[in-house]
Amino acid sequence: MDITATDARELARFCALLPALRERAAAEGWPHELRTTLRQLRDGTGPVADVLREFWLGLGLPGQQRSYQAVPGQEAAPPPSGRYGCPRQLCSRTERREPGGPRPECALFDEPLAFG
Repeated sequence: MDITATDARELARFCALLPALRERAAAEGWPHELRTTLRQLRDGTGPVADVLREFWLGLGLPGQQRSYQAVPGQEAAPPPSGRYGCPRQLCSRTERREPGGPRPECALFDEPLAFG
């Protein structure tokens, strides 16, 4: 799956929101829509931005499909050493681990984040 810098940022944002989205989906009755979106993202059936845009629009949240934009022509900086990142290197999400705290996890693929 080819991922652009913008797609990586969108995927990182979605992954970070996913635990809360799962709770809301169960409480508000849209778990099928969330499962469909997860399947599409995992399978790479379409561009990340398109899949997430359809998901947010389907929920009636058109403002949610965008995150910050990089300066035109400038790619996002790589994650600094000593952080946890996407285990499949698909998104730009990074997390710090609190001393003694649990290892951060990728909510999209249900895997622990990779240290690097």
